[in-house]
Amino acid sequence: MPYYRCVVPKDSVPYEQRAAVAKAFTDIHCGNTGAPRSFVHVVFDEADDSWDTAYFLDGGNRAGRSEEVKAELLSDLMGAFREITGVASEDFSGRITEGPAKWTMEGGMVLPEPGEETEEWYSHGQAAAGG
Repeated sequence: MPYYRCVVPKDSVPYEQRAAVAKAFTDIHCGNTGAPRSFVHVVFDEADDSWDTAYFLDGGNRAGRSEEVKAELLSDLMGAFREITGVASEDFSGRITEGPAKWTMEGGMVLPEPGEETEEWYSHGQAAAGG
């Protein structure tokens, strides 16, 4: 279920950079949490000039991870975005909000709490990815 929404000014991030950001976010999330790659979602929304922050990362994840993992995840995601796009730190803000796993379904399955994933859950993630 990890869902990362990147709000960017219209026409500011070309397709190639978006693809690179999506891959980097997937690598970072899976590397930090062990989630199946097929469960990571990255979308881009283009905004007009009315936003206070030119670029914004709005992430949503399952609750239950350590403060250290959450801080590292946010820092790594924002760093990758800035490195790929060239956006300055002062023009980029972000957050990751959390919700109980039981509030989320992926591929027809209610998500388990972090650390309570079963082999069936991982197998389902591989099947959803065509693996």
